[in-house]
Amino acid sequence: MTSDVIIIGGGIVGAASAFFCTQTGLRVTLLEKREALGLLTTSASLAAFRAQFAEAENIAMMRESIAFFENIRAHTKLDDAEIGMVQQGYLFCTTNPDVPARMKKRVEFQHAHGLTDVELWDGDETRKHFPFVSNEVIGAAFRAKDGWLSPNDLTNVYARAATRDGARIFYETFVTEMLIEGASVRGVKTNRGEFYAPQIILAAGPFTKNFAAQYAWDFPINLIRRQHAAVKEHALIPHYAPMTIDADTGAHWRPEARGAILAVNTAEAPSEPSDDIKPDWEFPALALDAVTRVSPFWEQVAENLRKGDLDVRAGQYDMTPDAKPIIDEHPNVRGFFVHAGYSGHGVMGSAAGSRMLADLMTGKLSRDENAFGTARFEKMDMNALEKMVL
Repeated sequence: MTSDVIIIGGGIVGAASAFFCTQTGLRVTLLEKREALGLLTTSASLAAFRAQFAEAENIAMMRESIAFFENIRAHTKLDDAEIGMVQQGYLFCTTNPDVPARMKKRVEFQHAHGLTDVELWDGDETRKHFPFVSNEVIGAAFRAKDGWLSPNDLTNVYARAATRDGARIFYETFVTEMLIEGASVRGVKTNRGEFYAPQIILAAGPFTKNFAAQYAWDFPINLIRRQHAAVKEHALIPHYAPMTIDADTGAHWRPEARGAILAVNTAEAPSEPSDDIKPDWEFPALALDAVTRVSPFWEQVAENLRKGDLDVRAGQYDMTPDAKPIIDEHPNVRGFFVHAGYSGHGVMGSAAGSRMLADLMTGKLSRDENAFGTARFEKMDMNALEKMVL
């Protein structure tokens, strides 16, 4: 079976890659080893999106993606496209007297890079908008158009639009080997036979690095377990709330249906890729305690929760040193592209990142213009890396 592009991996990044490649006229084949799309890291996502970042490339990527989400029906030409988009904002709070000045500089930087709707508040202004915020909070940054969505719905919208435009998706199809002729890709071997294409996109999430290493392509990705807890329902949860982040600790929570989702980063050693990431059932207690610092109502919520009121999910972040994705072509194997390393931002960056990849593949974006190539790791300033990683 022959096409112009083979995509290995059917998470949200692979599905988005399929859609944007079809929009350039490329014939796409997507291979997913599981029985459906988005069953690994996509389904374990916190499902949120924001444009509030500290680096220009990230701001531009997320602004473009959010604009795509806001107009999903027009962009995909699917009149019934639904992605569960909720724009209730992102609120970064601090109780540390040293932070408001840094927060002010960050907001000024964001304004200078086109993100002019980020607001800077003192503690009283923050509580005026969101009364649940602790009296200890002395400053906050807020953007109303940030929010969350359904990653599974978005993945399926990408896939529906791609297949309508000619893409073919094969499930339970496991790639065992890449076919290379000279210095160019020719296709792949799978458990279902051989597929042929002059371009291959590796979008296999946590499995990307090890697969690429088989073809002498090494890049810095570490896999870190990340967890989130879900509270199923509670009357005290303010359902109008934004994603609320303790900027001093990284603990964060947001409403979800009649309940909420909570998370805090715990110390985790890098791990090997896995199809089955086990959660820690002590994590909900850690998350509840952590979010209470800037949202004290959680202490009351925690007092009468039962085990059945809680759930916990775990997945793997594919972390790069600068927390930005890798969108690049193999330096020595023509037609072999990688699209991975989103460092927990794959859902929110999926649209813009996939558009950039399609442009790189079709020559609209040069390697020199590509801010997400692997060459950046050779000249990286470790003191100027993205600080706003949750």
